[in-house]
Amino acid sequence: MQCYRLKFTAPFHVDSRGNAFYEESSSFIHSDTMSAAILATWALVWPEQITEQARKPSFRLSSAFPYYQDCYFLPRVLSSQAVKLPGERLRDAKKLKKIEWLDSKLWLASLNDPNWAEQLDLEHGLCQGILAGQSAKMPKRLWLEEERPRLAMDRQANQASEGQIFNFSRIWFDEQGGLYFLAVFDDKSSQQQFEMILNVLADSGIGADRSNGNGCFTWQPGEIKGLQLAQHERAIALSLVNPAPSDCQTGWLEDSAYKLVSRGGWVGGSGFRKQRLRMFAEGSVFPKPLQGRMVDVSVDKLPQKVYRDGRGFFVKAG
Repeated sequence: MQCYRLKFTAPFHVDSRGNAFYEESSSFIHSDTMSAAILATWALVWPEQITEQARKPSFRLSSAFPYYQDCYFLPRVLSSQAVKLPGERLRDAKKLKKIEWLDSKLWLASLNDPNWAEQLDLEHGLCQGILAGQSAKMPKRLWLEEERPRLAMDRQANQASEGQIFNFSRIWFDEQGGLYFLAVFDDKSSQQQFEMILNVLADSGIGADRSNGNGCFTWQPGEIKGLQLAQHERAIALSLVNPAPSDCQTGWLEDSAYKLVSRGGWVGGSGFRKQRLRMFAEGSVFPKPLQGRMVDVSVDKLPQKVYRDGRGFFVKAG
């Protein structure tokens, strides 16, 4: 399992809703978006390989989560939502409920210790109210979101649309922070090809508005301790997952904890929407890891096949 740290040299915008909602940008990048960006770049570098790669990629990715210095944040496990607090700390319940990210040490503690929240200083251990850690080095804000006014263009007339002003949101990360993701590969050759593609993607950018320089980054290897890939035991999803038919056996959702998200978006350069798809969210827990699948979300009006990566990236739940 490899770890890749992305340090952004420019702001980025990622549409978390998939419906051209420019006023808000997600602060992390879902696994299907990362995979799509890699495959789109792959098609430019090795077009002869893209048909097979799109159908069965030689890599499997987690979503890209925040980090700061040597502190790696993970999505809060959905089974850790119910936390018992002593009577004198009940006023902290609302703060605790808002936490979306835990640093890796606290995240590991939350898997097996029902009293993990007692290790958390809710006065000084929170960043932006949604990131929690045990480090005193965390900044007040790990990222900032700015909005800039934009004027919509009439593409047919090739001129500005009168009165059509909207706000475009961009995320700026602290210079010592950014996003990281985890990856596994079919073999060493696949990893080398992947890293070549990542170099190209770093220069071209990820997300919207890349023609204006947004989404560019540099990358370097990272290391997150304590995580192990799940094999057959209870497992936690670190990616979006769309289950394969073989995953849906009798009782496959028993004793699980999950959330569903709806994913949409546009087929690049076409003006057509992809088919929408429901997927299990990061932090979902299952009795065993799901294989997931690549899902065909093509539209009839386009000749090329379009896929969404719903393959699961799972780690052991304790």
